[in-house]
Amino acid sequence: MATGLEWSEEYRLGISGIDAQHEHLFEIVGRIAALDALTSTKEELKAILGELNSYMSEHFRDEEIYMRRIGFPAYEYHRNLHHEIIEFVNQSITTSPTLAMIRTKLKFIIKKALIDHIVTEDMKYKLYAETLKDYVDECTVELD
Repeated sequence: MATGLEWSEEYRLGISGIDAQHEHLFEIVGRIAALDALTSTKEELKAILGELNSYMSEHFRDEEIYMRRIGFPAYEYHRNLHHEIIEFVNQSITTSPTLAMIRTKLKFIIKKALIDHIVTEDMKYKLYAETLKDYVDECTVELD
C-alpha cells in the first residue's frame, strides 16, 4: 500500500553511497508508517524514531564529509540544516506525550527532513558536484 513515504527515483542524486543511505532512511520511515495505530506502543514508535535519528546522524556526517571534499560553498548552511533536523527529531522523541503527537510530528519530519531536504538542499550539492565531475571522482568517499 502506497503511503507517500516511499523512495522515489526522483530523489536519486547519482552518488551511490548517499543514495543508498537515503533509501535506507525511507525504509526506516516505512517501518514507522507500518506500525499499527491501535496495537503499537509509544515505546515501539520511540525506538524506531531513535533508530531513524541515529541513522540520520550517520548519514548527515557522511554527507558533510562529501560536501567538504568537493568544496561545496554552502557547506556551513547545509550543516546547520542537519543540526536543526536532528534537534527537532530529538525533541519529538523526548517531548511528545502521546503516540498521536509523535505520529503527527513524524509526518513533518518525513516531509521536511527527508523529502524536502533531499529534493531542494541535497540537489544543490549534486548540481555543484556535476560542475566538478573530474575532481569529484578523486574525492568521493567510500560510504557503506
